Amino acid sequence: MSRPSRHPVTGIYQFRKRVPEHLILLVGKREEKVSLGTRDPQEAKIVHARILAVTEARWRQLAAGVISLSQKQAVAMSGEIYRAMIAEHEDDPGSARLREAGLIADHLHLRPEKVKVVQLTKDNALFEKVLETYRTRRNDRAIYDYLKCHGYRLDEPSLVLLRNAVAQAILQAKEHLLKMANGDYRPDPDADRFPPLDLTPKKQEASDLGKYALMQVFEDYVREKRMAASSQKKWRGIIAKVAAEVPDIRDLTGDWVVSWKDRLLEKGLSAVYVRDSHLASLRATCAWAKGNRRIVANPLDGISVAVPQKTTTRQKWFTSEETEIILKGSLVAPPPRATREMANARRWVPWLCAYTGARVGEIAQLRKEDIQIHDGHSLIWITPEAGSTKNRNPRFVAIHPHLLEQGFADFVRARPKGPLFYDPSKYRGGKAGNAQYNKVSERLAAWVRELGVSDPRIRPNHAWRHLFKTEARSVFMDVGARDYMQGHVPATEGEAYGGYKPHVLAHEVAKLPRFEIT
Repeated sequence: MSRPSRHPVTGIYQFRKRVPEHLILLVGKREEKVSLGTRDPQEAKIVHARILAVTEARWRQLAAGVISLSQKQAVAMSGEIYRAMIAEHEDDPGSARLREAGLIADHLHLRPEKVKVVQLTKDNALFEKVLETYRTRRNDRAIYDYLKCHGYRLDEPSLVLLRNAVAQAILQAKEHLLKMANGDYRPDPDADRFPPLDLTPKKQEASDLGKYALMQVFEDYVREKRMAASSQKKWRGIIAKVAAEVPDIRDLTGDWVVSWKDRLLEKGLSAVYVRDSHLASLRATCAWAKGNRRIVANPLDGISVAVPQKTTTRQKWFTSEETEIILKGSLVAPPPRATREMANARRWVPWLCAYTGARVGEIAQLRKEDIQIHDGHSLIWITPEAGSTKNRNPRFVAIHPHLLEQGFADFVRARPKGPLFYDPSKYRGGKAGNAQYNKVSERLAAWVRELGVSDPRIRPNHAWRHLFKTEARSVFMDVGARDYMQGHVPATEGEAYGGYKPHVLAHEVAKLPRFEIT
């Protein structure tokens, strides 16, 4: 509708306009409806015209697609957030004491020398993860509200730029509001540092980055490699942060990479994490770029991280006491609020991991059709068709007789077709890199801790693989069959030839001693 409409009950005028068909998914509804807050027809026309202009401008911006920001544009956007924050609170900035308290989070990120942080957890990795997330994401609500209001859709490097700019802008706004709370209403001398926002597209020049843009190189690499969604999710954020500083891959130098590595370590990230995540993702991207004529040399060649020798104070597999705690716990009735799928996961996944040595995620993703009988032997088919497997290779694992005696085959027969331990109908549209079966694995790990297996030196899911290998060696299980069933690389090239027939796998698995629960 192009004019105000009166509400049939209240008599208050409304703005109503149907969303264009191609924008419904982006807007999230089929019609925009806003109260004009008045029963006066003349006033309603004025307010309606203003809302119409804002709405149509937002729709045009949504239709324009994803945009990339320059640093100047990011600072200009942060200036709009700064001015809106001042305008909202300047008449009543509140108490100075509360304003000072509100600055703590911003000082933690931008002026850490002003804040003392006390670590209450012994889990250093968790502490660093929470702290880093809080530092970088605390202004996301203000950012996303602003972007949604104006219809802006940003690529990942632009979002990184905007986060940094908004962090500075909000700190500046809070400090100015603190002055107001203390009665000082003089203008902010730094308020004019924000340039006006100009999103007018620049004329394309021959020197545009194109295929040399670091993020474009990464996306091309991912597409060609057909990288797993979980790896994409992990690496894309890292590459985006690099691209925010060095957009052109041709500008990456070894000196910059070393400086970047040092900054990551100074922030408190572990040497192993920097090596296996940050450097590994950038190294692989640049190696592909070099092999595809985007760069002449890989700037990460010869760059490494000195990883301190790790002190180990216990074995990596469960003790017999820990094993009994978990397997006994699996036989206890689940809490009333547990879903049927989670109850099934608690009952069967620990036993399956104990007798197969498979990764918890590989068991959690199993489907009814993956439990098969070949030549009279019950087997588990671990396949990338169900989810994730190491190196994307499928394999068979024989089912231990003790599992069959417990009724595992009967359980499988009673289940409908599809996943055994999660319900696909409850999928809520999360990212492919965080699949439902991963959530099952996470909840099982938390449950194991609740049972009392609380030693932080042991990994509550992965320890099963070490236990399987230990038990397999103790009964002299064939090395090739053992490594094949666990999805490990064959010891020699010759061992990679051929395969394993069902009766061979069944014979080797049957060697494992039973886990007897008293």
